[in-house]
Amino acid sequence: MLKAIGRAPVPLAGGVMAPSRAHTGARSAGAWERGWRWLLVAVVACLLAAACTSQQSERPTGTSRPAGVPTQRDYWPTAGWRTAPPAEVGMDPKVLAVLDTNVAYHPQLRSLLVVRHGYLVYERYWNGDAGTGQDAFSVTKSFTAALVGIALRDHHLNSLDQTVGELLAAHLPPTADPRLAKVTVQQLLTMRSGLAGDDPSLAGDPTLAEAMVRSRDWVRHILGRKLVAKPGASFAYSSASSHLLSAIVADSSGKSTLAFARSRLFAPLGIHTEHAFQPVEVADPSRAAEQAYERAKVAWPTDPQGYHTGFGGLKLPARDLAKLGYLYLNGGRWDGVQLIPASYVRASTQRQSQPPPGGRLDGYGYQWWVTSERGHPSFLALGFGGQFLQVIPDLDLVVVITSDAANHREDAQNLVGEAIIPAITD
Repeated sequence: MLKAIGRAPVPLAGGVMAPSRAHTGARSAGAWERGWRWLLVAVVACLLAAACTSQQSERPTGTSRPAGVPTQRDYWPTAGWRTAPPAEVGMDPKVLAVLDTNVAYHPQLRSLLVVRHGYLVYERYWNGDAGTGQDAFSVTKSFTAALVGIALRDHHLNSLDQTVGELLAAHLPPTADPRLAKVTVQQLLTMRSGLAGDDPSLAGDPTLAEAMVRSRDWVRHILGRKLVAKPGASFAYSSASSHLLSAIVADSSGKSTLAFARSRLFAPLGIHTEHAFQPVEVADPSRAAEQAYERAKVAWPTDPQGYHTGFGGLKLPARDLAKLGYLYLNGGRWDGVQLIPASYVRASTQRQSQPPPGGRLDGYGYQWWVTSERGHPSFLALGFGGQFLQVIPDLDLVVVITSDAANHREDAQNLVGEAIIPAITD
């Protein structure tokens, strides 16, 4: 259910902002997603790179970890995060305490979590608590990408070279652009499908998202579009591509995207979604429906055919968002089980596509943005209005920031470089 298209400031996709190198309050690359409440379409995906062009054909089994990540953990947060004093995990409590001062300059904040060496060392909430669901907006895209990797591991997908024509044949309209049937899963993951971009902050056309939402069959509507570029040739941020990935996960696994996630991702991580709110997205939801979404601890809307929105709308508590970052920090391995192929995780968090020039993010992996933070390689899942899930592997660090998107401020991520990294002592 989407807030009415056409009502003023109702974004249509997941937004992306520059990391802390940009100390401006400017709106990020994607200032138009308002998840379920504002609208849909998230903005955080573009991956693919020469270094991994053959990655999709590989069915990886390795378990290698990024530098700085321990090979053994003394516990896994499946049943819940353990806390630790900052000094016990190599952080200066006095420097970290600067956060308590600096957050006053970010009234949009709803939650801020810092996980170091697997322990929760800083946790604050505004207008809620640890049980409050957070609207992830385009952070949803990174969850969708994780499910693609799991589908590959489970042999529901043979490779990332499989095509739309093979996997979504039943949805292709007779008049479909013949090139679209040849678009691969990897090209969808990397935002190089040839579909037009739908995020205006990245030179996309927001009316495309509006047309999708108002259509009776979103997947068929997307597949009825004409491509604007040769598949694989160029990057264009398309939330429609992320939604096709959700449909591919569902059709290939024989389960809804949420049901597949529940058994293969959420349950192993200890994320409880048994009572998830699953409204059908509509352009003009009732106020009662909007309020039900706002109250929900866990939610994931669907399109009219029941496909969960692959680009945005997922709602989880902040501690659960941190678990996805921790899974990727550990190379896709969780408590002795390789949930996502290690090489898929590596490819996901390396630059596979180059966003348009002028941006402050270095590249895009498989639905993760790739950058550096104060000289440290980093990858981020970003959502409109200040939603951040940031991982800095060589510091063994995960940070979750969620915000009230109504404030249209996305500068809270600056706190990572201002106070969190400087507090690290080892």
